[in-house]
Amino acid sequence: MPAPLQASNKCKFQIIDVDQDPPGSRDVDDAGSVDHIGRLPDAVLYSIVSLLPTKEGARTQVISRRWRPLWHSAPLNLVVDQELNSNNHNLGDLISKILSVHPGPARRFSLCLSSSKYHGKIKGWLSSQALDKLQEFELIPERWFDVRGIFYLLPSSVYRFAPTLRVAKFGACRFSNLIVKLSLKFPCLKQLTLDRVTISEDALHNVLFGCSALESLELNKNSGFGRLCISSQTLKSIGFCTNQFSVPFQKLVIKDASCLERLLPLEPQVGPRTIRVISAPRLNILGVLSTSIIELQLGTTVFQSMIAVGLTTKMQSVRVLVLDYTNLDIVVNFLKCFPCLERLSGSRG
Repeated sequence: MPAPLQASNKCKFQIIDVDQDPPGSRDVDDAGSVDHIGRLPDAVLYSIVSLLPTKEGARTQVISRRWRPLWHSAPLNLVVDQELNSNNHNLGDLISKILSVHPGPARRFSLCLSSSKYHGKIKGWLSSQALDKLQEFELIPERWFDVRGIFYLLPSSVYRFAPTLRVAKFGACRFSNLIVKLSLKFPCLKQLTLDRVTISEDALHNVLFGCSALESLELNKNSGFGRLCISSQTLKSIGFCTNQFSVPFQKLVIKDASCLERLLPLEPQVGPRTIRVISAPRLNILGVLSTSIIELQLGTTVFQSMIAVGLTTKMQSVRVLVLDYTNLDIVVNFLKCFPCLERLSGSRG
């Protein structure tokens, strides 16, 4: 055999030999290539898989032998939407199968369905052992009415997640007054969004009372309550607007919110007619404020139809103010109440 060829073969053999790690020290995918990501610690890989969308998370099983058990061992991240349904004619059976084969626990369960035909299966899904210790829950149907045109009742099985939920978003559903009797506690809940839901005043106050760690609250076009009084030592952000097609949310009172930084009417012309901020010493961002607010109280200063009735309070913590006015007199009055403003914005002109 010619000398140059012998040298080439010898070099090739040496490269393979050097690249090989001791048995068990590396992973090889099904194509024979080294799976460098697969060499990461289990805890890191579990986090990666749990953050992936449902389809991608399940597909990691085909990467290599090392990845095959990870999806079953990592916290479940199950997002039910049209993308998941794109290649499956029976979405309900698919969800039931995923919940039956995954042992849990679950990090996130999101139901973004556009049809009410799955409503009958939701109770069973929510009772699944795979969803034990659920951290994030979303129910955001586009159309979720029964034959009478009324929102479907939120299944009571949702309440079993109360001890572990960190993020919750409920849309287009109806809360039972059973919440008042249960006196639920949500010790870990930091973000709560209610979007076009029906809930009574007593039930809403009961839920908020049980949220001892809540930092963000968004109330968007809900119905069933006309008044809300908030006392919280943890809330940092409150966003709100009313539902103009039902019993309106008329009055918001921030009685004591020592950590509140952002008070945000989400739609200038669709909001409570009365807003009272009794104590919010860290309030940093306020607005959009509009002429739809008949009475606005900031400390001991009261604005009636946006005209100041005695300027006795200086909101020195507020740095950003957004007004939905072009009237110069109104703007000047507000500036007197906020001597430390760094930014004044207007949503008109």
